[in-house]
Amino acid sequence: MLRLLEAVRLGEEYYARLPTQLGGGEKQRVALARVFAGRPALVLCDEPLSALDVSVQAAIMNLLQEFQREYGTTILFISHDPSAVYQLCDTVAVMYLGQICETGPVEALFEPPYHPYTEALLSAVPIPDPALTGTGIRLTGAVPSALDPPTGCRFHTRCPRKIGPICEQETPPCRGEAEGHRIWCHIDLEELRSVEPVFSSRG
Repeated sequence: MLRLLEAVRLGEEYYARLPTQLGGGEKQRVALARVFAGRPALVLCDEPLSALDVSVQAAIMNLLQEFQREYGTTILFISHDPSAVYQLCDTVAVMYLGQICETGPVEALFEPPYHPYTEALLSAVPIPDPALTGTGIRLTGAVPSALDPPTGCRFHTRCPRKIGPICEQETPPCRGEAEGHRIWCHIDLEELRSVEPVFSSRG
C-alpha cells in the first residue's frame, strides 16, 4: 500500500486519512492508486481532470503517462479538453451526441482536414504561445437532446459549414484519409482540407 501511495506522489501519512480529509487532486491520486493496484490491462478515465486546477491536472497527466510506460496499460481517455487528449492519446475518436464524427491518429486531428465539430472544439483551446493565432469559431444555438437527436448529420443544427438540406436528411458518408484518418461529413475532403488551420503562426 505504501508503494502505491509513493507511486502517486503521496506520503505515508495519507494511509489512514479519510476521504473528507483529502483535496480534489489528492482524491484523484488515491483513485489512480486503487485502479492500478490490480495492474489492469485497460483503464477507463472519464473526465479525470475536471474540476482540478492546472497544476493538479498536469500532475495527474504525468502519473497516467508514467503508468502507461511502466505497466503497458491501455487507457481509454474521455475528455472535452483537446490539449489533454493531444498530450496523452495515440488514437482519437471525436463524438457528437453519441455519434462518432471523426477518428484517427492524434496528430491528424490537429491539422486540416477537420470535421466541422472537431474544428470548433480545437478553436476553443486557449493558446499560450503569442506567436500563434486561433480561428475562434463560436457555435450558436442549443445542444439538441441526445434522446431525440437530429436526423441526418447530428451536428447540422449548429454546424457553421452546413451545406444544405442533405445535412438534415442523410447520414454523412465516411471519407477516408491516409493512416486511418476518417471523417463522417457531407463536405468533400478537398474542401475540408482547404480550411485554414485552427492554429497558425503570426505574420
